[in-house]
Amino acid sequence: MKRFLYLIILCVILAGCKGTPQRQADSGKASGTEKPAVTVTVTVTVTISPYKYFVDQIAKGKVNVNVMVSNGNNPETYEPYAQQMMELSKSALYLKVGSIGFEQTWMKKLQDNAPDMKVIDTSVGIKPAKTPGGNIDPHVWMSCSNARIIASNILKALCELEPKNKAFFEKNYQSLLNIIDKRDSTIKESFKKDPDLVRKFVIYHPILTYFARDYQLEQLAIEEEGREPSASQLKSLIERARKEKIKFCLIQAEFANRNTTTFIKESHTKPMDINPLQGDWNWAMQEAAAAVQGKKIVVGK
Repeated sequence: MKRFLYLIILCVILAGCKGTPQRQADSGKASGTEKPAVTVTVTVTVTISPYKYFVDQIAKGKVNVNVMVSNGNNPETYEPYAQQMMELSKSALYLKVGSIGFEQTWMKKLQDNAPDMKVIDTSVGIKPAKTPGGNIDPHVWMSCSNARIIASNILKALCELEPKNKAFFEKNYQSLLNIIDKRDSTIKESFKKDPDLVRKFVIYHPILTYFARDYQLEQLAIEEEGREPSASQLKSLIERARKEKIKFCLIQAEFANRNTTTFIKESHTKPMDINPLQGDWNWAMQEAAAAVQGKKIVVGK
């Protein structure tokens, strides 16, 4: 009987001990000594994945980055779904490419959906270049000279958004410029090593206008402004490719179709895959330079 009473008393004591830390924690909360609240990270939205690369390189996790048109989708025709529109309302800042198809169609609706969100055009300061069809090319990011301007515009926007991190952003911005400069030098050097290169290439959608301008290349496009070529136009391009001994046709998965297949077959050009919409801008530039020269790059090289 005494042993039974002893066990009851022991259980009561232990229960009291277990309750003590909780009461102390509650007391701590009441006295204001609890852990500080988690800092809310602001969200920045970009249209396509390459711009997430630029923001990530400068912000290094100080902001969340939301991408509207993810890799693999066509930014000329993409339509955002309801969940994306809801997520957009959390963004403090939208960094747009400039005037690609998605932005021309949806920008006003996006702003109406998030009226407090500040919109910055990251193409300000870029000298426009025209496609083979005479249209101003909105695909400004596939250029090292343009990338420097884009990065500068993004830096200014982030510093205004988060002034307390200005020094941190500026330091990372300089590191990004070093990456851009190194890629530019590497591409220029690769073309110098190939003096016999036919400095012309064919592409379905003219997304490399600025790239061609920077490295003294000529881009020939199968389609313009979303308009498929007529049979006579396609035939003319095939004949020109044969006559001028153009060797390579650059292919984007988002735009590959029957006309691309026909052109490659009839012109005897070699298809080379590129992905200017991928999330790693530096890799995309390296990939494009290699494709123009008929080379495939290996991951990690």
